[in-house]
Amino acid sequence: MKTTPWMAVALLATSAGCAERPPASPPEPVTIAAATIPNFSLVHLAQAEGYFRSEGLAVTLQPHPFGKPALESLLAGGADLATCAETPLVFAALKGEPLSILASISTSTRNNAVLARKEAGITSPAQVAGKRIGVTLGTSGDYFLDTFLVRHGVDRKDVRLVDLRPEQMGEALDRGDVDAVATWNPTALALQRRMGAKVAVFYVEDIYSETAILVGRKGFSQKRPEVAQRVLRALLKAEALFRERPEEARRAVARTLGDGTGALEESLRQFDFRVRLDQGLLVLLEGEARWARGIGRVPNREPPDFRGSIDPAPLRMLRPEAVGLIR
Repeated sequence: MKTTPWMAVALLATSAGCAERPPASPPEPVTIAAATIPNFSLVHLAQAEGYFRSEGLAVTLQPHPFGKPALESLLAGGADLATCAETPLVFAALKGEPLSILASISTSTRNNAVLARKEAGITSPAQVAGKRIGVTLGTSGDYFLDTFLVRHGVDRKDVRLVDLRPEQMGEALDRGDVDAVATWNPTALALQRRMGAKVAVFYVEDIYSETAILVGRKGFSQKRPEVAQRVLRALLKAEALFRERPEEARRAVARTLGDGTGALEESLRQFDFRVRLDQGLLVLLEGEARWARGIGRVPNREPPDFRGSIDPAPLRMLRPEAVGLIR
């Protein structure tokens, strides 16, 4: 094809325009202290599916075995954001740590369980009275255990608590160092599979819903508003995948976190994965604060106003209907 003078001018202008276009902004670095358990699957799915990257973020997921050490990393300045259940956050807030909740990212009424050795004479919930119970203190398992005891009329003073990490619980049960454990999935499900008829398994689905949270230091979204919205937008994409293609989402999370036994993928079915901020979260935080003070774990001072610990602005900008707080 013959190039006419006007086409040559147009091509020159186009190439000049391309040369003058500024380079794309580099991805914004963000470190998220992320617990590697099912509660926080939206974060791991967003990373695995490239949703953070598509939002212009270079996210580093800092792995932690559960939410309490993830939150501790945030508090120590080792991460920009963290994932944890509501209980460690309550303890931190009661100690005066300035935190900002951007969203809850999952809930479950069947993630925690008490597993009890039948050889210890425990075949019904009330029979844990006078027994030794392994629990990870300062976590949702700790609060869950108390709701279990109250539900079945057992005084906390009538049991002996043994502080154990989840990975220690199976061996402690096997040796008889404890008579029961209170823990979460996939540990609870893996123990149930391994010990089979040797253990009785108890839940309290009717009175406790564990809530997973995405949290930053106070003022995070004011200092980095675009980052806060991009992180939440990526999590909303992961939520949509769980909603529209749940089997695919569960398989992706299981591959990402490593699921040699199948316990993790099965336990993912116990969660409602949604990005939201609702009044139920505020009620839960306030209730757990009263509990923590009542058992003497924190200074007996006035609890914080948790309304100030929730930052609804970034999520409200993206999905107003996901914010249901009464301010």
